[in-house]
Amino acid sequence: MDRRDFLALSAAAGSANLLARPAAAAVQAAGGAPDIAVVGAGAFGGWAALCLRERGLSVLSLDEYGPSNPRASSAGETRSIRSGYGAMAFYSEWAAQAMPLWERRQAEFKRTILYPNERLEMAQVWNPALLSQRATFDRLKLPYELLDREALRKRYPQMNFDDVEFGFVETAKTAAVIKAREAMIRASEVFQDKGGRFQIARAVPGEARGRTLLTLKLNDGSAVSAGQFVFSCGPWSPKTLPTIMKPLIHIVRSEYYYWGVPAGDDRFSWPHQPAWHDHIDGGYGFGSIERGLKYSPDDNGEVYHDPDNAERLPTPYLIEKGRLYVNKRFPGMRDAPIVETRVCQWEIAPKEDFIIDRHPDYDNVWIASGGGSHGFKFGPLLGDYIADRVTGRATNPAIDQRFSVKRGSI
Repeated sequence: MDRRDFLALSAAAGSANLLARPAAAAVQAAGGAPDIAVVGAGAFGGWAALCLRERGLSVLSLDEYGPSNPRASSAGETRSIRSGYGAMAFYSEWAAQAMPLWERRQAEFKRTILYPNERLEMAQVWNPALLSQRATFDRLKLPYELLDREALRKRYPQMNFDDVEFGFVETAKTAAVIKAREAMIRASEVFQDKGGRFQIARAVPGEARGRTLLTLKLNDGSAVSAGQFVFSCGPWSPKTLPTIMKPLIHIVRSEYYYWGVPAGDDRFSWPHQPAWHDHIDGGYGFGSIERGLKYSPDDNGEVYHDPDNAERLPTPYLIEKGRLYVNKRFPGMRDAPIVETRVCQWEIAPKEDFIIDRHPDYDNVWIASGGGSHGFKFGPLLGDYIADRVTGRATNPAIDQRFSVKRGSI
């Protein structure tokens, strides 16, 4: 679909009134109202804006604090990509598809953001999730290894496996650590280099006519008009679209810490240290990439988090829990200092599925949210999928149904 076809689709969705502008204070992109305004520049919105712009559409990207700002879920220094998803086989398939897209974007961005590595899941028993995951890897022909305790000790001598019976090892073909903050900043830069427009503003739905949204209302009282709108607001979705999203989304937080590795010792750094998930003591982590060994302890419950007003300070209980874990699992880092702390927030939707669907009240408005704690890893793939939906390209009906607003509300 080219831009002419898209504009025809937009016109059909909203009739001749779609591009009508209020008589007062309408702020427009240069040359007129943009084809699409995308609210939110995180892992969903940032990639959607870039992919839509690459299809020849004029796109305005808005974010209330800016790409990878400290409040954003995508602002962490590192995130991971993996195909190990337990019983959630669909996301295993999607993760495998996302990896080559990340590789292509890395080449385009001319910046190293992807660090392929092994990913280790430590366990004592084969629980149902691990059994399902193994079946999924076999069906998809994804490479993996099963290592017993002695094999783990030989492969990763820097770790303590005394209480580990076996490890499920995902290879570097499907697992990697990603420099998240840098990736989203670069995605926004490339979007603007390709002619997209970015603006810092808080935007909520503005004037509407029937089933057509005409404008966004900005925090300064001005308005932005566009042909279509995409709301990719992440943890801000319940505030931005309260009628639809507040019943579906709740926001929680977790903490992670970077532990300073011993001077001159690369055992705990990429690529020697695998990413890991601990099914025995809980939590997950990555090897050091410039900042230290990352570990996020299991917080034993969901803690509500306000994305605007909550302070992002570490919790003494979790710091101590993390310290005990690192001392146990990494003997060579005993009593290592914490050199950096971060708080991660995410929005959880029913069934932990994404919500990517047309707004039930408007024909020219799309919702892309519900990234949970794992949406970032699909960034380039999500951007293409959202762009397909918005521009009317054919998509998989089963996936569309999985991401529907109605399914989320069941």
